[in-house]
Order: sequence, then C-alpha cells, then structure tokens
Amino acid sequence: MALRRFCPRCHRDLGGEHAFCPHDGTPVVVARRIDHIRCEPDPDAGRVLDGRYVVRGLLGRGAMARVFLAEDGTTGEPVAVKVLESLGVARADTKQRFFREARAAAMLRHPSIVRILDVGLRDDGVPYLVLEHLFGEALGELLRRSGILGPGLGLAIVREAAAGLAVAHAAGIVHRDVKPDNVFLVGAPGEPYAVKLLDFGLAKLDHQSGFTKAGTAVGTLEYMAPEQLLTERPDARTDVYALGIVMYRMFTGHLPFVAKEEAELLARQLIDAAPPPSQREPRIDRRLEAVILRALRKRPDNRYPSITTLLEDVDLLLGRRAGAFFAEGPLQEPDAYEPRSVFARHAAKFFYQRLGLPAPPWATVPPED
Repeated sequence: MALRRFCPRCHRDLGGEHAFCPHDGTPVVVARRIDHIRCEPDPDAGRVLDGRYVVRGLLGRGAMARVFLAEDGTTGEPVAVKVLESLGVARADTKQRFFREARAAAMLRHPSIVRILDVGLRDDGVPYLVLEHLFGEALGELLRRSGILGPGLGLAIVREAAAGLAVAHAAGIVHRDVKPDNVFLVGAPGEPYAVKLLDFGLAKLDHQSGFTKAGTAVGTLEYMAPEQLLTERPDARTDVYALGIVMYRMFTGHLPFVAKEEAELLARQLIDAAPPPSQREPRIDRRLEAVILRALRKRPDNRYPSITTLLEDVDLLLGRRAGAFFAEGPLQEPDAYEPRSVFARHAAKFFYQRLGLPAPPWATVPPED
C-alpha cells in the first residue's frame, strides 16, 4: 500500500523511471516511505487515534508535547502526531480555543508552512495535532553543529521563513515563537532544499485574547520582543523582532542578549540595544547587519512595519530586486519600548531597577489602561 518512488537520502518524491535521484545521485527506492523513517520505541506504539492514525514510535519530545511517527490508515502515508500533554487537564474553554486556533492555522496554505492535516482529542482527553511528516532537521540543530551560516544559505532560509510568516500575518495569525527550533530544514542534514515553519497550531490569533492569563508571557525568552515579555498585545512586528534574533544567531554564532539569570536576560531584552553583529562577526556584510539591527529595534515603530518589508530588503541583498533599502531609513528617538498597561509598566520599572538604571520618562505619565 502507498508504494512510492523516492530518494531515501533527501526523501524527495520522484516520478518517472529514475534509477538515481537527479538531485544527489542516491539510488531510488520503490517502497513504503514510512518503512524508511526511524523512530524510538514507545509504550504508545500501536495506539490508534480516531480510528485512523496508528502510532509507530516516538520522534521527539519537548516541554509541552511529544511528537510521534504514525501511519495514516486511510492513505498509508507517514504523519507526525503532536500530542499536547500540557493541555490534558486544561479547562474545556481552553481546549475549545486551542481547536479554534489550530483549525485557523490549518487553513494556511504556503510551501514554507508545515501543513496541519487534522486535530483531535485522545480518549483520555489530551488534544493532538496531525502534521505532514518532514524529513530533515531544525535550523537549531544545524546551528548547534555548524555554529554560523554563510550568507548564501542563511539568506535563502530567512527568505522562505519570512514568506511563510507573511502569509500567516495576512490571515491575522502572529506566530509568537519564531526561533531556530521552529524553522525546519527539509532535506538531508546540512543540505536543505526547503524551509517549513513549525508550531503555527499554537500561535495566537491577533484578534483573540489567546490562551494565557494576564502576566504570563508565552514564547522563548531569548527570542521575545519587549512587548511580548511584558505580556502586551503582539502583532506582526513581534515576529519581525524574533526573526531578527534568529538572523543574529545565524550570521554571528551568538545571541545578542545572554545572562546567567532569567530576570537579567529579560531586562536586557527589554532595555539594551543589540550589539552590532560586526562586533561578534567582523566579516559580516554591513547591509546584512543593518537588516538585523532594524528588526531588533526596541520601539516597534522603528522595526520593519511588516515582514513583507523585511523580505523586500532580503531580496535586495540577494540581488533579486533593486530599489530603496528600508533598513537604512530614519528612526524615531529614543529607540525605547514604552509599555502601555499598568501591569507592563510595573514590570518594566522592575527591569530598569534590575540593571541599576533610572526610571524612564514614561514612568511619570499615566498609562493608557
């Protein structure tokens, strides 16, 4: 069932009568793809979800979920099943909101966004997502192995990730957790031929209130924009900031902000200007440095106004277009984030004190709410 002619190295589907993969020269196989996918033994192997998805084994685990390899009993194709164990005991309205947001994300159709094929609830009340199975590695794995990427490969990855984010933003979805581990590189390790953004099923729709109660930030601290770490309303520019940190890490081998304690890291993410990437990697192209620093402005109005504008500057760097270079445009001074809510202002004052800095001018002005 579901025999395919494909390359066991890059996992591309190959039609016709190819004996060798035209992309990498590997002998082609005609087989069930799932039989060539490795997974770890797991007690849930053999479990059937919704009478359709047969769990084969474990692919990976994270802080809030486990990801399983499963076989779609209808098509015989491999799928990835992400079981969100952290929502297993959640309130009914939280699960309902998860299903609404996951189904909205499933409507996104773009080559650079992983496809959500189905959502469901296990018999023990734990929700799960069924995703297209991807062969390759996360950008985070590649960076941990190689340290730094050249501009050719790096900008190509940024371009595809930005294109996927642009489609999500147009649909009203802010990702809120853009980071190297959520940028998946499809293909043989170190030789990607496509990019897929992960975890849109957990993103926040920008016209809804999201899952979290006030005062609870969602995301990964090292990649959070100031408005996000203060739990204020995110928008597309929040993802611009996170992608800027991803770029900083890709092209310098370092994160812009590091600290031994979480409170100090948050304070520096909120207040400190990002060190110029050329301080960490002197060989970096100065126009690429300008793009990264524009994305990392503290004041959202000083960042790229949209991911599409950032994408236009990336295309200019790649020689795909000519014209104005937004990264070098004027800035509003000072480039500092001004919180709006009462909670955010109290939190921000704490972070200024944490770094031994005087209270900023907005501290004496009544907040908007």
